[in-house]
Amino acid sequence: MVWRNASLTLERGWSSSGKQIAQTEVLYQEKDSWNPLQGTSLKRNYNSIIRIFDPERSASPVEEIRFSSWILPGSVYYHTDTDSLYWIGGRDDEYGSFSRVPSGFDLKRRLDLSFSGYLEPGEVPIQLVPSPNGFGLAMIVAVTDNDLEFLKPELVLLERKSGAGIGIVPVVSTRIRLPDWKETPGYRIRWSADSSLLYIQILEFVYAFRGGQKTLETAKRFPLCFSPPTSFGAVGIAPSTETKSTIEPPFRRFSDEPSIRSVNEIRNCNP
Repeated sequence: MVWRNASLTLERGWSSSGKQIAQTEVLYQEKDSWNPLQGTSLKRNYNSIIRIFDPERSASPVEEIRFSSWILPGSVYYHTDTDSLYWIGGRDDEYGSFSRVPSGFDLKRRLDLSFSGYLEPGEVPIQLVPSPNGFGLAMIVAVTDNDLEFLKPELVLLERKSGAGIGIVPVVSTRIRLPDWKETPGYRIRWSADSSLLYIQILEFVYAFRGGQKTLETAKRFPLCFSPPTSFGAVGIAPSTETKSTIEPPFRRFSDEPSIRSVNEIRNCNP
């Protein structure tokens, strides 16, 4: 049995300006298991490539950023004005595991952006979502138990001043404990269109949170759409080539309106 090169289906998404396309490819090696009853192949040596396409400039990628392990599906965001990429990546060869690291890259300064320093011992990143204006970064983090349930879930909100280079100057961080968190549709976050608030749904409750607050405040009204969670990001799979392709329009209608009062009215508005 010989190891062979393989890759997952390419994923693609719009940049914050709606002019660039971020394409993510996860590569690995695989071979058939010696035990046919196992029902799956053996996999190793995960690594990933994020390609940035600018259709107005070139049909080829204008940037290629490599990461040494797998990248969690749907976690890649490219913010044009700050020229920054964000994603959740793996630390091991077990694709999709909770051995994860919150990651980023400043393309202008060619600097890795490390957010691991904002994690407490044992915490893993569950979600990482930048704000529409690029100066806020929301992370849901938690400790996992032996049954992979989330313990001590927290919201970590990172902020930087306009024009400041993240990774070069300190960022302001706010950390607040959440009452509960699961990876199900009843638990989600969503930035306001002006990036001033973060809405957090936890089952039948929706909270509004602003950086610097000490407690969660119940939101009396909140946006109808909680998906997408910000104004840019992944929109679907890409053809199995490294070239750009036509995809759905970017989230030009990302808005706080219409606003609603009941969690039963919350909708998934992904394209």
